[in-house]
Amino acid sequence: MNKNLIIASCIALTFAIAFIFTPKIAMRIELAKIETTNQQVQEQLAKKSPTQNSLEVQFICQAPLETEANWVYHEESCEEAALIQAYNYELGLTTTPEEADKLILDMIAWQEANMGGHHDLYSEGMRTFATEYLGLKEEEFVTISPASIHQIKQQIDLGHPVIAPVTSQYLENPYYPHPGYHMLVVTGYTETHIITNDNGTRHGEDFAYEYAKFDKALQDAGGAIFVLNLQNN
Repeated sequence: MNKNLIIASCIALTFAIAFIFTPKIAMRIELAKIETTNQQVQEQLAKKSPTQNSLEVQFICQAPLETEANWVYHEESCEEAALIQAYNYELGLTTTPEEADKLILDMIAWQEANMGGHHDLYSEGMRTFATEYLGLKEEEFVTISPASIHQIKQQIDLGHPVIAPVTSQYLENPYYPHPGYHMLVVTGYTETHIITNDNGTRHGEDFAYEYAKFDKALQDAGGAIFVLNLQNN
């Protein structure tokens, strides 16, 4: 074979391999950076600084069984998973994945029967669902709108997880690549990051987002946050 042809073939093969594997390598590097950041944030929290705080909120993925088959039923179950996490924390409850799966399906069925379907829940819709489904009093479901990072931190300091609607693409979470409306639970903060149980992914427990990134995602989704106030009842 002609020497130049061999060289050309090797070059072409190199580019082909690079084209196939470079995106995967880049993704692995990005995921490694994220895991390092999350770990560093947890190490920072362990130092018990007065400028940071966190709550131990049980993580519940919106597909609680965390299987591909389970995701078929729970691609739009972020509101339900977020509400369960906050409710459980307020009352000191825990829920198994199997119990959470059945509960979320029941919550969806309730919305279809009482709210005309299973839709994205913004401020008033979320209030209606939470109060009526859980039998809460109006004052037990608090809406703050528009909310700031400072107000989120205040609620954490008061001992309340914060339910937050966000526009997911602004979070830039590669584990949750679906653009548009999403809902998660804020469980803490440091001087630089908001800490969440991002129930949109099985990797979402204690997931940290920089302040500016989280605030952009929050404000784009309307800026409202929701807090349950059940601990003194």
